Amino acid sequence: MFYSGSQYPLYVPPYISGYEKVKITITKRTPTEEMEQRIKMRYAFALSAFSRMFTPGRITQDMKELCNQWSENVDDLPPSWDLYRVDRYFLEIWKSRSQQ
Repeated sequence: MFYSGSQYPLYVPPYISGYEKVKITITKRTPTEEMEQRIKMRYAFALSAFSRMFTPGRITQDMKELCNQWSENVDDLPPSWDLYRVDRYFLEIWKSRSQQ
């Protein structure tokens, strides 16, 4: 089937000065399932740091709650250092929380 250009003309605005205000937004939609998986992975990452420091049997409910709060705040990027520094990062968060 053949369509001529006159059948489907392109829209051309009547006048563009170049000074119009334009707002451009770019958003990446993250599906809920993908976000839940990311939160679970962040929770496991944080909890693994506590299990390396205190052994799995000595992890308290407060530590789990701290890991849960940290994992839900997706703006906090996990540290990208070696495991010693990752453990120190979570230990400092734990100490600052228990001092409050």
